[in-house]
Amino acid sequence: MADDNDVSLPRTTLQKMIKDLVPPDMRVANDTVDLVIACCTEFIQLISSESNEVATRESRSIIHPDHVVRALTELGFQSFVGEVTAAWDTFKEETKTAHSRKADLRKTGAEHAGLSEEEQILLQQQMFAQARAVSMTTSESAAAMHAAYEQAMVAQQQQQHAQGGALYQQQHLNRLHPGGSVVPQHQQHLLPGGGAGGDGPGGTSDGAGGDPTSLDTDDGYSE
Repeated sequence: MADDNDVSLPRTTLQKMIKDLVPPDMRVANDTVDLVIACCTEFIQLISSESNEVATRESRSIIHPDHVVRALTELGFQSFVGEVTAAWDTFKEETKTAHSRKADLRKTGAEHAGLSEEEQILLQQQMFAQARAVSMTTSESAAAMHAAYEQAMVAQQQQQHAQGGALYQQQHLNRLHPGGSVVPQHQQHLLPGGGAGGDGPGGTSDGAGGDPTSLDTDDGYSE
């Protein structure tokens, strides 16, 4: 039994590859799958070691695909070179396509529209100007709403003061003559109308509230 720390290929992947290569009516024993996995692992380790030798002779610290191709040739696996080279070309094409797709995803809307760098800068400046205009409009609207609110508050306060003054005056008059009682003569000038009587500036019918400068023609004097 192999050690758990040994490097090995994925069993599921290798088993699927074997199943795809053998006829449909043929079954493969588990021991056979283990043996194929062990052979593939040994082959990969051998190619990796030889590729490292090739790269070291060239004073390279990275193993490149061409090092692997040369290692196959030096180990006597020239028949594998064609398929390995084709797989390498396919990998490069797929990688190039993937990079192009990622680059397209990173492109902006202006780049997709085919705009030049100068046109993109002009478009950006226009967008900034529009944003500033919207911001200024919003600020002016907020200022107008604040001014209207302050005016409404001032009008409300004035109305409250006026209502409070009228209520105070009514309470003061009620204290002067509560329940319709007679107001003393020294307080009669406080009543509405300015007269001492209750019937207006001319006083009552008994003359108590008349004009003090007028003369009574019915006092028994005559010329």
